[in-house]
Amino acid sequence: MNDPRLTLLVVEDNPDLRAYVRRTLERLCPFVGEIREAETGGAALEVVRQGGIDGLVTDVQLPGMDGIDLCRAVDRERGEGTVPMLLVSGESSRTGDAHAFARESVRRAFLPKPFNATQLSRAVHTLFGREVEG
Repeated sequence: MNDPRLTLLVVEDNPDLRAYVRRTLERLCPFVGEIREAETGGAALEVVRQGGIDGLVTDVQLPGMDGIDLCRAVDRERGEGTVPMLLVSGESSRTGDAHAFARESVRRAFLPKPFNATQLSRAVHTLFGREVEG
């Protein structure tokens, strides 16, 4: 029998923050099964091309291809709006662009940094239309 839980890709160049996001998803999002990771937009796109990704949590500020360009590439490859995307970012020159991009689809969301585990969990629950327990 197939696991009904989702496979998410976490894209973050800061290893400590990437580990924090992973731990939060594992602990507070029971509908998430497998979590894959990438440090750059280019590496993330390769993971997406391998298949099996149900959703994406990505930083906006990444080396090389940034998170917005990554999301646009995923939309081109998989079909716009088919992969739910949570963009996270601290204050940067791309924050306004990330907000605007996230507002273009109900399958996208934006979460400003810094965030805590509860905020991240709620954003992921909402993005995937899941009830927050407790």
